[in-house]
Amino acid sequence: MKKIVLICPYFGKLPKEYFQLTLNSCRFNETIDWLLITDDKTSYTYPKNVKVIYKSFEHFSTEIKNKYKNQFKISISNPYKLCDFKPLYGEIFSNYIKEYDFWGYTDMTDVLYGNLRSFITDDILNSYEKIGFLGHLTLYKNSEETNKRYRESPVLQKILGTDKVYAFDELGDFGIQSVYNKLNISTARIKNLYADISPLRFSFQLSLFDGEFNQFFEDYKRRIFEWKKGKLLSYYVIDKMIKQDSYGYLHFQKRSMKNNLSLKHDSFLIVPNKFIDDQNITLKLINSVSPRKIYLQFFKLKFKALISHFR
Repeated sequence: MKKIVLICPYFGKLPKEYFQLTLNSCRFNETIDWLLITDDKTSYTYPKNVKVIYKSFEHFSTEIKNKYKNQFKISISNPYKLCDFKPLYGEIFSNYIKEYDFWGYTDMTDVLYGNLRSFITDDILNSYEKIGFLGHLTLYKNSEETNKRYRESPVLQKILGTDKVYAFDELGDFGIQSVYNKLNISTARIKNLYADISPLRFSFQLSLFDGEFNQFFEDYKRRIFEWKKGKLLSYYVIDKMIKQDSYGYLHFQKRSMKNNLSLKHDSFLIVPNKFIDDQNITLKLINSVSPRKIYLQFFKLKFKALISHFR
């Protein structure tokens, strides 16, 4: 079995409301390791496959600058800028990933993992050097050639040398995926690997991409999720019938989630704004927690960010 490590530097307070649930979902993926670099020393029950390194953002950013001081001009004024450095993690964390066949980056603060190995199989790992194309989870083959692939970007110095965030970890003209597209290197795109939730609607509406990497949103459905001993299931309504799908992980994407669990956390439901105790899944339940309305919290966050930008 190919060895995988997922890397997540995060500075600031981890989401205490539900971060332990995320860690529990890591624990059920016992053949995959996580590396978390953070300055939050809040006490959590970390499973053995999640390694934590405590560092300040200043220390971590200085290490990156020193590593590349004779190669690139580096500018990292805030943690969000690290999005542009994710494709460099194969080099930045080279001392930590030597034993792994694949390394990747992930967002541990707004995701919940299902059974990742049931989607990311060894057949796929043997066939591709890059799996996925989004910042919340992308994998790369751990080889010198692949780890230097980011250097093929014609705008690399522009990306790394300014405080502006270009989303180099994802799509667009400035994204690492554009490098792979220009080199005609295929990226594995795995059906149902992730359920990426749109932040525009209160209900769980999926954000999707077509074959040309153009984003679109699924037609409105009333949808909830269930996490059950490491498996992530989605239940949605079509023609008054409940349908079911399985996913590799759930990405909340700028969504505030409350933890209303009172029972053991080995099985629970995820509805559009909270985690609730597991129960019989009925049409009445799904309909009651999935009203058709916009998600005001997202627009409040965007407005707050806009004000902060102009200040």
